[in-house]
Order: sequence, then C-alpha cells, then structure tokens
Amino acid sequence: MALDKTDGIDLYLFTYNCNKQVINADTFITKLIDSFPKEIASLYVFGLEEFCTILDGSFYNIANKHLIEFNELILEALVTKYGAQDIRFQTVGLNHIGSIGMIALSPYPLKFFGLRTALCGFGYGNSSMKGGVGIRLTYCAEGKYSHQSVEYTFANAHLPAYEGEVYYQRRNQSVYTLMRALDFGDGYGLLKPRCHTFVMGDLNYRTTKKHNQDSVAQKRLLALQDQSSKTSWSIEELVTQYDELSHARADGDVFVGFTEGCIEFPPTYKYNLNTAIYNSKRAPSWCDRILYQSTYEDPAIKEGNVLIKFRKDKESNKSPKLPHIKAYKSITNLLQSDHQPVYLVITVPFTPPKSIVGPSGYLQILPSETPNRHLMTETSSSNVAFEESVSGYNPIYVKPTKYDYFIQTVVRVMSDFIIGYSLWFTTTKQGRLLILLLTLIVWLLNYLLI
Repeated sequence: MALDKTDGIDLYLFTYNCNKQVINADTFITKLIDSFPKEIASLYVFGLEEFCTILDGSFYNIANKHLIEFNELILEALVTKYGAQDIRFQTVGLNHIGSIGMIALSPYPLKFFGLRTALCGFGYGNSSMKGGVGIRLTYCAEGKYSHQSVEYTFANAHLPAYEGEVYYQRRNQSVYTLMRALDFGDGYGLLKPRCHTFVMGDLNYRTTKKHNQDSVAQKRLLALQDQSSKTSWSIEELVTQYDELSHARADGDVFVGFTEGCIEFPPTYKYNLNTAIYNSKRAPSWCDRILYQSTYEDPAIKEGNVLIKFRKDKESNKSPKLPHIKAYKSITNLLQSDHQPVYLVITVPFTPPKSIVGPSGYLQILPSETPNRHLMTETSSSNVAFEESVSGYNPIYVKPTKYDYFIQTVVRVMSDFIIGYSLWFTTTKQGRLLILLLTLIVWLLNYLLI
C-alpha cells in the first residue's frame, strides 16, 4: 500500500567510486535502471567518488563539467525508467569538491526548498584529494506553503585508503572532521536537530589490518566469487567477523547513532577492471556503504533491562515509526571500475530521529533503533530484542568551528592550487611546453644580463 505523503518519504540513494575511468554511458544507464525501484521515489541522491582525474578535480569548472555529464546520464536513466508515467524529473541539488560529487533529483521538485550545500577536504595538506560534500534540503509535504516540513541531510565522502591500524584511525578521525567541518551555514555541521541524516560513499573500511594472501580471511572472502565453491559461512557472518566499519560502530568508535541495512552482497572492492574478479593485491572489502542516523523513536515495551520492539506489519495502515529498508544491494554487473556501486531504497518516516547533537555542540549518545542490523534479516522474527544503549555525551564536538572555516577556505584552496598546477605543469603537453618556454626566457635573460 502506498504511504500517505505526510507519513513517510521514499528515497533512493546510490554511491559509486568511478576510479577515474571514462564511463560507458549506455552500460551505465542500463545497469542503473535495473536498480531503480518500481514505484517512483520522492528523491534520488547519487554520490560519486573519483568521477574525474585528480588533475581535473583540482579545477572547479572542469570538474563541474564532468559532474554535469553524469547528471545528464542519470536524468536519461530516470526518464527511460519512468517516462511512461508522464513525470518530469528535475535536479534539485548538485555539489562537488575535487572529484567527489553529489547529485539530488526529484520528480516533485516543488516539494523541496531551502537548498544548502557544504564541503570539506581532508586529503594531503587538507586538499580535496579526500573529503566530502553535503546537501541539505527542506521537504514540504504539501508544497512551499505547507505547515508540515522536515529537513534531509545527505553527505557523500571519500575517506583515506589502505590497510592497517594507522589508516583505520585516520578514517575514524576523518569521519569526525566530516561531521564537524561540513558547514551548511545554519550553525550546524552534518548533524542537525529535527533532520534526517544519511552518509554514503567510499568509506574505505577494510577487512584486514595487514594484507596476507594466505590468511584465512583472504581465502574466505575470495571464495565468495567462486560459484563452484560451497562455503559454510554466510556473507553476514563474514561482515560480522571481518568488517572494520561494523566493528568500529559496535565499539562506539565512529558513526555513533547510525546504522545501515543488512549487508547481503559480496565485497565491493577491489576488482580487476572490466571483470568480476578480485584483485589479489588487496583483501576484498565492503568499502562502499550507505548509513543513516537511526535514533528514531518507536512504541516499545521495556522488560527489565531489555527493550522489546514490536515492528509494524508491512501492510499496516498505521503511519511508519521506523525506516523501512526495501533494498540494500550492490550492482554486481557494472564492471567499469575497481569498485561496484551500492544503492539503498528506503522509506523513512516523516518524523525525524531524535537529535544526537547536545546543546553544547558535543555528540550525544542515544539508543539506536537498530544497533546491529547485520544480525537481523527481513525474515527474522517481528519481535526483536536487544540491550538498550547507554545514553550520555561523547567528547566529540560536531559543530563547525572558526578553525574549520580557515582550513576549508584558505588552506584547502591553497593546497588544491599547488597540487592542481603541479600536475598541470608536469603531466600535460601545454604545461611542459610552458615550463620549457619559461626556462628558455630565464636562460636568455641571464645571458643578456651577463
């Protein structure tokens, strides 16, 4: 049954690391269409990482052209999928930093207002080689003059890569930098009270601390691509055992108050280009993820120290109180990168989750609606019990600071300028010719003066 427009909103989210490859348009559109939900969603949000080279990403106008080309491909895919329903899609938000971009489109653009964007870089020298972008929109159920409205925040990130404890800690620190430094100009970073929040991208969390081709983990993960091999373990078990991000969330190291759908797809990285075969130089990992803030309230009965949640029947006429995940999958047959895309189809309630930003700007820990979804599936019992999380404050400040403003407006810009023009002078024909010309001029001047 279709939800009433004031009860919930259907979302489609997509993340893809393009690995700086030139994407085949026809293949991309075909595979993308297959992932779209049958029923039209209210908002489609696409996160792209490495959608152009580092050189092109260092120059805003050039990177912008690449992202607009992706926007056109996505519009074509949407029209092809839903064109018969006489609905016209419109881009309601577009933002990028370096080669990290985000595009938001809707068939109901008049229901979305107050677009705000944010960006932050935390690559080498605080450059845009790694970082994130954000889009914040206000959704009005009845249009601009509706009395009912709620905000949605979407962030797309490309976190630091590589295996090992040092890089793991660097990723965690980058997440908190992302939360704080994404300045939307309304006094808040990524997290805002009365706002639905989603984070996606190439988060780069790995499955091993040190790559070893002969390790048990490596063999088990590689066995997932062998169709002739019968394994005694499931993908869910491998995620629970080896996935860094799952462990980090369980330990409260990162993404406190967030959750994701149950991962039932194979690792999305690292593949040999144009194949579905893993590259043996890296342990297969679930690098590409989509998470959402999950501190939603739901009617519950508390028995002792255990909170028993009764989930609504899917066919219930009652308004949804919790998000309903319809699909959380990878597109395994899009083989143009060393990553595979991941998409999420979800219905979220109109009422936003409880805020995890404390009055003083520090991260507030609240019980999560689903603390460990990897241990549940849609076929699980409808009565799900779990231990209640402890509420409290975390010594992590999550509002933008003057220091962040300086880093993002001065240091990052300078780093991007130096990296961009260093690459331009050393890797392009025009740049090398200019260096040669300048060298000849200097030599000539020195000769004449002497």
